[in-house]
Amino acid sequence: MSDALALAIARAIRAERSRVGLTQEELGERVGLHRATVGAIETMTRHVYAHELADICDALDVTLDELLAKAPKTDRRKLGFDR
Repeated sequence: MSDALALAIARAIRAERSRVGLTQEELGERVGLHRATVGAIETMTRHVYAHELADICDALDVTLDELLAKAPKTDRRKLGFDR
């Protein structure tokens, strides 16, 4: 996974988690991860694995496309999604 994509995913997870009103602990409980692991994913000190990303999207009730659509515009531009 590219650094730009990993950063976009991390920021999008944090933003969507906050938007739906979940704490890191609550999201972690929903996907079987420790709160510290969710925090590490959101701050990019740990990459998210594909199976975890699918579980996180399910827990946030979004598809990966929807999650990336909510990534900050600067991240989306770096990935070539927005011009």
